[in-house]
Amino acid sequence: MRNIILCFFALLMMFSAGCNDKPEPAAEVVRPVKTMRVDDHGSGKQWSFSGTAEDALESVLSFRVSGKIVYFPGDQIGREFKENEVIARLDPADYELEVRQREAQLEQIKANYIRAKADVERIRQLFERKVVSKSELDQAEAEFKSMRANLHAAQKQLDIARKHLKYTILKAPFDGWVSSVEAKIHQNVQSGQGIVAFNAGRQMKMTISIPDTLISSIEEGEKVEVSFDALPGKVMEGRVMEVGIGTNMGSTYPVKVYLDNSEQLVRSGMPGSVNFKGKFGGSRAVFVEPAAVVGRPDGTHTVWVVNEEKKTVHSRRVEVGSLVPQGLEILNGLNPGDLVVTRGLHSLKEGMKVRLGGGLS
Repeated sequence: MRNIILCFFALLMMFSAGCNDKPEPAAEVVRPVKTMRVDDHGSGKQWSFSGTAEDALESVLSFRVSGKIVYFPGDQIGREFKENEVIARLDPADYELEVRQREAQLEQIKANYIRAKADVERIRQLFERKVVSKSELDQAEAEFKSMRANLHAAQKQLDIARKHLKYTILKAPFDGWVSSVEAKIHQNVQSGQGIVAFNAGRQMKMTISIPDTLISSIEEGEKVEVSFDALPGKVMEGRVMEVGIGTNMGSTYPVKVYLDNSEQLVRSGMPGSVNFKGKFGGSRAVFVEPAAVVGRPDGTHTVWVVNEEKKTVHSRRVEVGSLVPQGLEILNGLNPGDLVVTRGLHSLKEGMKVRLGGGLS
């Protein structure tokens, strides 16, 4: 009997001890996430149009006379020339001979002119003394006028011959460099045939295509932002200088944008973008990384926004727009300054605590 009572008390104590043990609470999960601050991109949406830079002041230089190239320092692409420096020269022998012939012809005609002038003065005096007839005076005056006309014509021909000789020298019309070479030394070239393409490099232009639905909003003289793939982080200021009135293929209109290139960072042929900031729409535009937006089966989109005071996340529905170089456009649902999760968002739950910037690579 005593043993039964001892066993009963032992069991009772074990049961009491088990009831006094309480389970420890589970540790709260804190997820590491990466975030971005939503930025305000100006007074409106930014529209970007691609184009290729070309020199606004590019000239294909040619001789104004025909001949054989005998001197050609400009046959090197990229060589720089100052204004009036010689780029190429033709063989001047034929043109020098023409000048000498015209000079000799002018001297002969000038002698005949002087003689005819003296004759008309002498015959006029004889006519006044009634020694010669009026017809003889008229003939002398006609011959004098003919000699005077021949003299003027010979002077013009000599001027033309001297210009032809001058045209055998091709000079740089402005400070710049050779961008392409279209002839070779010792080559016979014709008048007007391209010899070199010459760039100034001080001002560049880009031709872009604007859709017909937007062309009415473009005005000559308005400022734009221009960026180039070859110059990351460099934004240059451009200005619309020409707005086309005829369409290209695909119902677009050509628009030419000029930009200053005094630093000579931009070269002809560089691809880039022309950005019209806040031009086509009055609402303020915000952009996020595309990875920050979660697509739902019902076609809606959400982002996770961080409550910075409580370090918790909350799902927010947003309306998305276009994907542009700045990111995915958010039309509604976000405001500038919101902190949005960009990495680690698929394991989040409403109200979950997060650790900013930790544990993710």
